[in-house]
Amino acid sequence: AEDFAPTLFVDSERFAERVRDVAEWQAPLLPWIKIDPQSWGAPVVAGVRLGGVELPLDIATLEQALGDMQTALAQGQSTIAIADQAVAATPANVTALQQLHRVMTRQEGAQKPQDEGSEAVKNVLIIETNLDETSFARTTTGQRPGQQALPFGLKTRPKKHQEFGITWLQQHWCQGSHGAMLCDDMGLGKTFQALAFCLWLREQMESRHIATKPLLLIAPVGLLRNWEAEINVHLMAPGLGNLVRAYGEHLKPLKRGRHSDGTAGLDTARFGSADVVLANYEAVSDYQLSFGAIPFAAVVLDEAQKIKSPKARMTHAVKALNADFVLAMTGTPVENRLADLWCIADAVQPGALADLKDFSARYETEGADVQALRQLVWHSEDHTAGLPPRLLLRRMKTEKLDGLPDKHEHVLTVPMPARQAEVYQRALALKEAVGSYTTLEMIHALRQASLHPALLEGGMGNVELHFEDSARFMAMVQVLDAVARKNEKVLVFLESLDLQQADQLPLLLQRRYGLQRTPMVINGQVQTEARQQRVDRFQQESGFDVMLLSPKAGGVGLTLTAANHVIHLSRWWNPAVEDQCSDRVYRIGQTKPVHIYYPLAVVPGAEEHSFDVQLQALMDRKRRLAQDLLAAPAFSVQDYQELLFSIK
Repeated sequence: AEDFAPTLFVDSERFAERVRDVAEWQAPLLPWIKIDPQSWGAPVVAGVRLGGVELPLDIATLEQALGDMQTALAQGQSTIAIADQAVAATPANVTALQQLHRVMTRQEGAQKPQDEGSEAVKNVLIIETNLDETSFARTTTGQRPGQQALPFGLKTRPKKHQEFGITWLQQHWCQGSHGAMLCDDMGLGKTFQALAFCLWLREQMESRHIATKPLLLIAPVGLLRNWEAEINVHLMAPGLGNLVRAYGEHLKPLKRGRHSDGTAGLDTARFGSADVVLANYEAVSDYQLSFGAIPFAAVVLDEAQKIKSPKARMTHAVKALNADFVLAMTGTPVENRLADLWCIADAVQPGALADLKDFSARYETEGADVQALRQLVWHSEDHTAGLPPRLLLRRMKTEKLDGLPDKHEHVLTVPMPARQAEVYQRALALKEAVGSYTTLEMIHALRQASLHPALLEGGMGNVELHFEDSARFMAMVQVLDAVARKNEKVLVFLESLDLQQADQLPLLLQRRYGLQRTPMVINGQVQTEARQQRVDRFQQESGFDVMLLSPKAGGVGLTLTAANHVIHLSRWWNPAVEDQCSDRVYRIGQTKPVHIYYPLAVVPGAEEHSFDVQLQALMDRKRRLAQDLLAAPAFSVQDYQELLFSIK
């Protein structure tokens, strides 16, 4: 039980060479990384606009008006007085005043988000960080034994590019590499290649070519069931051998006493005797003193962009693991900035890209030779035989999968109906009133208004949802009507949890198309078990169906090839993440032509300057820049400011 006295394994723990101490966690400072400054100062005076007249308000007057408005609504009064002017008491006006209040009271240094992880961790493993100097370098460890060939226990025959990837990983191992980054485009089978490599390692252990040690597979918790399913699909029994689950509810029976500092511990004996351990990133961070005490033959990091932040406790916990080999898998090694790539590489081959200070100075300054970095890390398939394999392997679907069907992209522009245009103009007026101090606040309001006016009219619980009130919703319905006639399936991506509620968009869709159940939803609130069940049901059931997904929760690790239509009802700020969402259907196993739809709500008379049109143009530019992998596709502060400036 968790309350047992500290156990003997605590006193005999041996950690990786990179670990230099066990101490209280303190996030490191990174003063040399140039973060674009944001002006979050609060304006002294702002106000509201009524009948074309601007009413300036100070904080005290605004707070009084907000209180009066809420009281009037509760008592059934129709108007209140603001600055001697009669103003209607409505939920929409309450929302407008609340937005203005947030703008005017915004403080610099907003509360920092908590670091990843849920457990109360007192002490952590302190590592050599390589932040301002290359204090720890381990790119190679000397030649290792191993017979390079496809493992015997594969049930699935690898495609040509996958066989190359498996061989490439074996070359890394045999030539003594500390690790590698497999960054193939979505849908090329990174998981399968990683499993084949792990199976090869197990067979080398069974043949006594290498020492027997457990393997550790780390993935976001929502993908761990998928890893087990892939093992069963692609590997002959017994797969990778004895499996221990170390995540979620499976952690409870693994808890064994506490470390000497009071930090909860796990049963390291179970880990050490396992053939493979499945864990999520949070568990590795929360129980890093236990995970760090086990020598692993290999650690596989799925969706390795989870450790892109050099300041995060989770990142340090992963880098503290004791592994002979580290395989990082990600289709987006550069999500926000080139430092993302450095941080992942520092877990895989510490020191290969020098320290972060030097890396930033070389490659994150204006005019930097980014192509030199690409030449340094990128392994092409025509790489000269016999030379050591480079750090990173990346192939694109368009180059490697001849059998994929055609993909068609459709930009659908629809004029805003009157109600939506009115709410949009109200948000635009707020932008003009308070200026550039609240760039993200204004963009968020315009973004919500462009999706559906109900989101800015006092909350979804107070407003009835209608398709015809939103241009994007009307465009979505046009697509769904046509898809329903073909009896095909659709994925709809949107991040609004309010709209995903069962009595909102799912209920509207069920009623319109006579579905036997409301469309299934996958978001961050859906547990792993239910998530996989919904995926299986969607894949297996025939006929027209719609699934609603949040981009961050549903954009990774899922295969949903039963659908061949994708609607991006709301847009994510990173085109790489958005493309990951589309790749849920455009991947191996898809047999039908794929259609991707981008609904745009445009303001009548100001079409080119509408939020959706300007955002689409910016996303297109970002997507083109990111094609070579080494350009950060996420939005910078300047991008947000440019976007807001272009909207009229």
